Amino acid sequence: MTTKRRFTLDVAGKAMVLTMIVMLFCVMMVPIYQIGRNHEYRLRISQAQQRIQTLDELERTLESEISYAQSPEALIDNVVEYSLSYDEIDSSRTVMVARSLT
Repeated sequence: MTTKRRFTLDVAGKAMVLTMIVMLFCVMMVPIYQIGRNHEYRLRISQAQQRIQTLDELERTLESEISYAQSPEALIDNVVEYSLSYDEIDSSRTVMVARSLT
């Protein structure tokens, strides 16, 4: 003859078991949450670095265009492109005007 014993929990025991289950769930979820947040931060940093690289390339391109626009070659190219006449100024026929800054 075997006797079966029934295991019963009172309200405090049930509350403790439920609390332990919730705490175990939280302990398991914290590292997963941290991994997810770290991955998100790495993606943001990567996107920011790509944006910085794109802006640096744009800055270099604009600086080179500005440099070319200020060069004599750009003046000659514009004269040819817009069919303008480019005449040298005869310095013997010009009048120099000076004013005192004091």
